[in-house]
Amino acid sequence: MVFFLETSNEYRELFEKCGFKVVLSKIEKVMTKHTHEEVFNIFSSGAAAGYLNQDFYDIKISGDYINAFKKIVKESFIQQADERGKVELMFNRLFLVAIKE
Repeated sequence: MVFFLETSNEYRELFEKCGFKVVLSKIEKVMTKHTHEEVFNIFSSGAAAGYLNQDFYDIKISGDYINAFKKIVKESFIQQADERGKVELMFNRLFLVAIKE
């Protein structure tokens, strides 16, 4: 099971309920720039598994569907590239330090 919480305080509370003393809990936006190929590789290493997970579909998804999906995503990343050929990615990263009591 994968889930995401909205705030750093929600992560703090989760860890405290599990017996941790939270020293630090914060969410920061991390911005990076990449070529569209790099962005597609990043997408393929994580998000694609969610979008193309058969468990989330009521019908069987075909190889043609998966290929068409990936083609649309690639084209979108190309369109998002700036004049230098870079796409800006923004990730929300959780930084949490906790001590098991």
